[in-house]
Amino acid sequence: MRRWLIAVFLGWLVLMSALLQGKGNSADEIEVGLLLYAAREANGDAVTNRLLITPKMLRIEQDKGVDGYILYDREAGVIYSVTPEEQSILVIQPQSGSMQTPPEMRLKIERLVDIDGPQIGDSKPQHWQLIVNNEICRNVILAPGLMTEALTVYQDYLTLLANQHYLSLNAIPAEYRDPCEDAIHVFAPTLFLQKGLPVRVWDRMGNQQRLLNFSYQHRVDSSLFRLPADYKRQPMAGIE
Repeated sequence: MRRWLIAVFLGWLVLMSALLQGKGNSADEIEVGLLLYAAREANGDAVTNRLLITPKMLRIEQDKGVDGYILYDREAGVIYSVTPEEQSILVIQPQSGSMQTPPEMRLKIERLVDIDGPQIGDSKPQHWQLIVNNEICRNVILAPGLMTEALTVYQDYLTLLANQHYLSLNAIPAEYRDPCEDAIHVFAPTLFLQKGLPVRVWDRMGNQQRLLNFSYQHRVDSSLFRLPADYKRQPMAGIE
């Protein structure tokens, strides 16, 4: 009888411990938007890019952030590039300013005829192209109407990053500049996102990206959106 009571008591302790632990974990979790992409640069290895998005924050990482990650604070207008190996944080906060597209750059996006493909959720995919100076720079299959709030945050991040790139353009010799790359990363980084969720992306250089998964209600630990307190912070100066 005594052994039976001890066994019941121990079982109760294990159950309560599990319940309390689960409760603690759930308290530290938050609900975020998730975008998961497989990406491969020309002649490069495939990587998995994960975007975790809240109305105020964005985290971008490769393979679960082992080699580092990016945090974007939307309210502060700051991008943090975190490198665990060096225990450092690069702080990117370019001064706001208006970007002027070069007059010699003629860029546009065009929608091709409807593609014959399955719907994604309630969205029928569309095929769009970015054309710069009569050259097709990038093809995108996108799904209109999906993850719109998350894409708005992502657009804000890309716009801020483009501003940083713009401040550095004058330091790059003309022979190393490419109109397509300038359009994609500086002058028109959000054109496709304004149309919908990218499902598949490829360009003239052989770079590719493919959507693996997306979710409106993905749960992660809230610590993923906190910066390490003991890391050294280094502001990124503008290049002129």
